Amino acid sequence: MRVTIVGCGYVGEALARLLGAQAQCRLTLTTTREERRAELEALGHRVLVLKASEASALKQALDSADAAVLCMAPGGDRQVDAGVYAATYRDSITALLALLPELPQLRQIVYTSSCGVYGDAAGDWVDECSAVVPRDAHAAVLVESERLLAQARSDQRRVCVLRLGAIYGPGRDLNRRFQSLAGTTRPGDGQTHSNWIHRDDVAGAMAAALAGAWDETVNVVDDRPWRVADLLDRICAAAELPAVQWSGASPEVKPMADRRISNRRLHSLGYALLHPTLGGL
Repeated sequence: MRVTIVGCGYVGEALARLLGAQAQCRLTLTTTREERRAELEALGHRVLVLKASEASALKQALDSADAAVLCMAPGGDRQVDAGVYAATYRDSITALLALLPELPQLRQIVYTSSCGVYGDAAGDWVDECSAVVPRDAHAAVLVESERLLAQARSDQRRVCVLRLGAIYGPGRDLNRRFQSLAGTTRPGDGQTHSNWIHRDDVAGAMAAALAGAWDETVNVVDDRPWRVADLLDRICAAAELPAVQWSGASPEVKPMADRRISNRRLHSLGYALLHPTLGGL
């Protein structure tokens, strides 16, 4: 299989390493940063530096590909504005749609979206049949991008949308990320649920979607949603640090949506999680 991974960042690189071990895969990898070329050349047969929103460059990357995995992400570690989100996701998918008549061999598209498309559920469970209710401009871009990509589905082409939970893994250690909150007082009561997924399970789900020709929307989260207060209690206790306190006061900014994301469909498709819940907690 000839696979193009558009966006070899944190999860795209993990997928490249996973697929690279399969002799039948021929990989084209893309990045937006020239300085990553040498590192990625060790993982794929071809590496291109491009922006997926530029149609001519995207055409070069997808030329002869049987399958495309779209796991683009805005560059940098800080939150970017909705305009950058739109350029990263919506504009790239718009470019892809325009190219499809020239790519008759492209039979599978796998796209990484986010569980951020779901609205608040007051702590109840949501699944892939639940309504998408974007709570901000960023989530609205993701919803629009999913709906655009659905136009690529046909009798000859499968489209799989993977809605990801919050990602952790190598270089994104939860203990290190949250220990700085030890001993502080936070607004609210900490009872909102959070939904997580290990980077290696993101890569595993993408590989399974390719191998199984998935043609649907699938939530990619682990088996246990955590209440934020419980998660921070565990992290602080494990590090023998003072617990986080909760003031009960309303946050100054919009609180995070409270929902428990179901992964029942992921399991029904036969994917076995490598990390069924947050490791070590």
